[in-house]
Amino acid sequence: MIRVGSCGSLQEDVAIGDLVISTGAVRLENTSTYFVDEGYPAVAHHEVVLALIAAADQLGVRHHVGLTASASGFFGAQGREVGGFKPRDPGVTERLASWNVLNMEMESSTLFTLGNLSGVRTGAVCTAYSNRATGEFISDGERIAADEAAERVGLQAVKILADMDAWKEQQQKRYFVPRLPP
Repeated sequence: MIRVGSCGSLQEDVAIGDLVISTGAVRLENTSTYFVDEGYPAVAHHEVVLALIAAADQLGVRHHVGLTASASGFFGAQGREVGGFKPRDPGVTERLASWNVLNMEMESSTLFTLGNLSGVRTGAVCTAYSNRATGEFISDGERIAADEAAERVGLQAVKILADMDAWKEQQQKRYFVPRLPP
């Protein structure tokens, strides 16, 4: 399963419209805690990460690879004040950024956790709709083009995963092994 979605960037160098490919997620949500303890890691499957990186590279799409943070909601859970409600952790985005977390969204950590529990390969590629470090937001025109790029990357990654699976079957391998040039 590959999540193709949107996020907010936490790093200045992850520009509006750039894609973020998640290697793992900081579990700030509470859905996954109904299945595993809080210390259980939320990690994307390595083959899906490789496929997403290869797809973005093949398609020439600007992308970044690293950690994501998944919050329980859009406003207070991400440090935003809304409707007079003060967030419980107003400094969450600055703290995550200092830990080199690339982006924040709401779904990936649950997807990674449940995928790992059930033996399903998971990954995520998200379009940066905002940059929390610079205060920038994506325009409607930029959003459409960036979303289409993320969708193309996700679909190309599925094709690459099929090629990886065929290679594993042919080589009688359990895991895909990247081949380096001689």
